[in-house]
Amino acid sequence: MLSAKNSLDGLFNNSTELCDSIIEKDDVNLLFHFTKIIVATGAMYGFTMGLYNSVLQAFISAIKVPSLFFVTLIICIPTLHFMGLFLGSKLRFIQSATILLWAIAITSILLAAFAPISLFFLMSHSSYNFIMLMHVVVFAICGFAGLRYVKKNFHYVSSIIQSEQGSGTSRWILFVWMLLYMFVGCQMAYILSPFVGNQSSLQWISSGEFNFFTYVLKLMMG
Repeated sequence: MLSAKNSLDGLFNNSTELCDSIIEKDDVNLLFHFTKIIVATGAMYGFTMGLYNSVLQAFISAIKVPSLFFVTLIICIPTLHFMGLFLGSKLRFIQSATILLWAIAITSILLAAFAPISLFFLMSHSSYNFIMLMHVVVFAICGFAGLRYVKKNFHYVSSIIQSEQGSGTSRWILFVWMLLYMFVGCQMAYILSPFVGNQSSLQWISSGEFNFFTYVLKLMMG
């Protein structure tokens, strides 16, 4: 099953074939394949984030980035799937999970592609505020790209299943869920912070003095 269409390039270029595989059968191999990609590529970018502080922080951040994606997904997927069922969706849970993991894999691959940029600004001795804002922008770009795949692939799979079985997930439910995913993901990133760390002593978790949005505003104000 894990052919060229499941390569890193294939995740971008072979959407129709992968969607057809999701429709035809519940392929657990795809779940494991996307999970491995998320862990490897997410860890790659996380490592570059933590290097600002220390090598130890780099390894911790390499664990935190994939964890951020998985925990956010676990929190949000029941809302999308079961609200979809309530409104007439025919997607099975494993189909919903596969599509969402696919989108997260896209996000993680794009993050890994930004890793050299992250290292460049790190080696340029950029300020902490600049580094943090750069990471926020990079995550936003890659996150929106992943959500684009959620929208496109859910609509494709739902339209095929709808034509065969009738009824499908309402588009507004998907839109609301995407907003929910972004908000939960942002706050989860703050809870799991620091990913970079500007203190000499190693920090494992956020002190909780702000939320994500007030913290970014504080960074922008210097």
